[in-house]
Amino acid sequence: MVCVDSCSDGPIAICRICQAVTACLFLFIGITCQFYAGLNTNDISLGNLCDTYSGSSEIMDQRAFDNLFDWVQTRTCQFNPACCGEQRNDECINYDRASSFFLRPTLGTGAGDRVDLLRYAGPFFWCKHVPAEVALDELTCAQKMQENPGSDPQPCKVWPGQEPAPGARGNWYLAPATLQGSAIYHINCNDKQKVYRDFLRAVYGQQWSDSEVDAAGSEFYSACIVDKGSDGFILIVGPIVALLGGVVSTLTMFTRFHRPPWPDVGINMLLIATILLLVGFWSISISTSGEIFNSYTWCGDADAPLVNKGRWYDQTPCIDRDSLGEGQWNPFVVTLLGIDSTYIAGGVLNVLATLMFLGLVSGFTEKMIGERFGKYLVDTRDFFVPRPNLPFPSRSSTGAQ
Repeated sequence: MVCVDSCSDGPIAICRICQAVTACLFLFIGITCQFYAGLNTNDISLGNLCDTYSGSSEIMDQRAFDNLFDWVQTRTCQFNPACCGEQRNDECINYDRASSFFLRPTLGTGAGDRVDLLRYAGPFFWCKHVPAEVALDELTCAQKMQENPGSDPQPCKVWPGQEPAPGARGNWYLAPATLQGSAIYHINCNDKQKVYRDFLRAVYGQQWSDSEVDAAGSEFYSACIVDKGSDGFILIVGPIVALLGGVVSTLTMFTRFHRPPWPDVGINMLLIATILLLVGFWSISISTSGEIFNSYTWCGDADAPLVNKGRWYDQTPCIDRDSLGEGQWNPFVVTLLGIDSTYIAGGVLNVLATLMFLGLVSGFTEKMIGERFGKYLVDTRDFFVPRPNLPFPSRSSTGAQ
């Protein structure tokens, strides 16, 4: 039963019950929002990214990689006779060459020559189609760079036969991939692993068995999970501690738990949860809103020469304009901001629930100190303070003389 001192405390008990129910409701909604946001911040579908980049949600498959490598081999045949013919060999197509091809800065990545960081490659590696605005007879990215080395080749094809996305809608530019944070960092690891396996099958063909490809794909998946594991832990541990603190604080309303140490345990857990929630706010603001505001810009109603095909004059992607110049929001950025807002809204509800739970248990603590434990409090005057013996006569002895 709920603790009350007398029947006259009935209204107070009802108020406490209503406060506890409201706090539990806030806590449940807040934790649900934060769990959803924490688990999805770095788990966005690869199709969402490709739809933003090209206007099609189709991702790269083995057939697309085969078409690319066939073109690369044919092009290399002009300089290396060993690459001529339909049969591939390690001199023409191998893992290092194929990975380096997608890790060039001109293809929107900042991983440099580190072929072990292929998981940070730009959308050219993950998405099957190019934007619809790229014509069928458009030059490839490599050909554009050869003709004009100082220009930005995007949008462009990776190989001549790459098909544009169906439809005539525009696309949105994505910020270049970096090791500190980028759009590809937030993509689901299972989707990335699927593309990586098809990439390996296209590179090695019949040289690798399915078990070997699966083993390499599992290693790639593990590295992807480790990259974002700390963020997920920081975003989820706060709501978990808040949940435990709320449960303990609610139990203190009943006679069985209305005694030490449960009220103090509830207070301490709620205070720790508040600190962890603030850390979660800081973490998600860096990985979402901070990243967006540093990599994208608001173009508004500006026209040329300030804005050209969805980018600011310094090549910064617009957050609110597509490549056709229409005022439409970047879908990928909207998804990230929605997850960020969900986490913050859930955190606010958790903070309000924490304050309500603290109100439930703080009254018990004050009462215990004031009424029951007050007689055990020690006054400072009860301490024995030794008096030093100074070599000076006291006032009483001076008056007697």
